[in-house]
Amino acid sequence: MIAPPAALLLGVALVGWAWWGPSAEADASRVPTAAVALAMKALPQRETVAPTTEVPSAAASARAAPTDLARLLDAPEADLRTTVQAALAARDQGGRLYARALARRCATLAGLQAAETPDINNARHQHAVARQSALATGCGQFPAAEWLALVNIGPADETGTGDPLLAVQQSDLDDAALLRAVFARPDALLLDELGERLLLRRIDGQPTLYFDGQRFDDDTSRTTAQAALRLLPCQFGMACDERDPEVWLACLRGDGCMASRAEQESPEALALATRLAAALRARELQRFLPTS
Repeated sequence: MIAPPAALLLGVALVGWAWWGPSAEADASRVPTAAVALAMKALPQRETVAPTTEVPSAAASARAAPTDLARLLDAPEADLRTTVQAALAARDQGGRLYARALARRCATLAGLQAAETPDINNARHQHAVARQSALATGCGQFPAAEWLALVNIGPADETGTGDPLLAVQQSDLDDAALLRAVFARPDALLLDELGERLLLRRIDGQPTLYFDGQRFDDDTSRTTAQAALRLLPCQFGMACDERDPEVWLACLRGDGCMASRAEQESPEALALATRLAAALRARELQRFLPTS
């Protein structure tokens, strides 16, 4: 499957946003509007009812049972509109961050460049194709204008009671304050979005990944630390198996058809991710901060 020109444009635009999200220095959460609008023309569209993205009243939210947000990430792709609306209705719990992540899956799908010679007899590849088809169905439930709003959700869009996870993810908190906020609620998607910010410290005037007395400042160790951060959300409930777009999209791109993120990474990365998770759960701040 060859990505259309519009999808290619968005794919290029998304590289700047890319994965792990914004740094402390700049808000890179905004995907260029023109690029998204152009690429959305490549997605299948169909007649839908008028979009409803309003958040329920505070009283209604208070009566509602807490939403298991992590489970929204592995809900059926073909039911994407229902899933996004469930996320938006749980804004006071962090649902807008989840809605944005779900919306960006469609942007990523639009920019997908599939392998030229896929192994069509590979069962995992067949599974990935089925996921792709289901997600395309889900994405087709939204008009382009609604996508623009969902993909680019940010603090400026918050009124009244804000999204606590989005606030942390977009914050410019110092290292210790950010870690304490994560300790208070080590949400899987928040960890996924923060990425290197969890370990990035300024040591001897240079930004360096650091944990447990170790600097990850050469190519090999830095790669291991980055992979461990990619595995960290899996330790907190994120579905990182074949339901995970990071896994099945890699298969479609020709980057290997694996069963999980763990299979995509090294044993050393998995061991480090386990140590990171233990330190987060124990709220061991000193393990994340270098001694002065």
